[in-house]
Amino acid sequence: MNSGFIDIHCHILPGFDEGASHIEESMCMLQIAQEDGISGIVATPHIMSGVYNNTRETIIQAVSELKKMTNGFPVYPGAEIRICRDLTSRIMNNELPLINDERYLLLELPTYAIPPISVLENIVKSLVINKITPIFTHPERNVAILNNISIMEKLIMQGGYFQVTAMSITNHLGSDIQKATLKMIRKNYVHVVATDAHNEKNRPPILSDAYMKIAREFDEHEAQRLFITNPLKIIKGESIE
Repeated sequence: MNSGFIDIHCHILPGFDEGASHIEESMCMLQIAQEDGISGIVATPHIMSGVYNNTRETIIQAVSELKKMTNGFPVYPGAEIRICRDLTSRIMNNELPLINDERYLLLELPTYAIPPISVLENIVKSLVINKITPIFTHPERNVAILNNISIMEKLIMQGGYFQVTAMSITNHLGSDIQKATLKMIRKNYVHVVATDAHNEKNRPPILSDAYMKIAREFDEHEAQRLFITNPLKIIKGESIE
């Protein structure tokens, strides 16, 4: 069993969204993650206009506060940002955080009705031209993508990437979602697996079970790529496989 996982999507900051509600819960999540072999976490609270008005500044400040309590455990700033038309300009104005202040950002699509594909492609192009690389979160839980998986290929061709959730792989979210996730991995549409953890009980930060499932279903190299190699490159701002 490999440890050294990096979790690039975790709602561990207390009181920012529907993730950890207080610092004690954040610390419990941190302990679960460490026991599971996770050696770094990107704190990714939601940013969604009118719902979660978190900013780069408030997130960096909260990460700094959390790190003071973690005995040096690496916590990196980030956010799960709901897609919007003025995304690029808001990033260029330093309003929205990139993962560890490098080049990647987590981008969330609406669950049911997504913008037209041409609009999505243009948003990805605009980001990539500005040296920002979008990683779309949990496509396996997106109704529009489940109905038309070729959307993923179109966005990858423009320079986008995809992150699936560990619990989708381990059948915690139902067998249909599990099948869809494995199909996406088989088609090489998936670049990274993360916990998308929200709490210590029903959505904890655990990657090891999903890692072992991928190592069995595919091979050790694929598991390493999705759970260790690519996440590490993401936090360093390097190109991923």
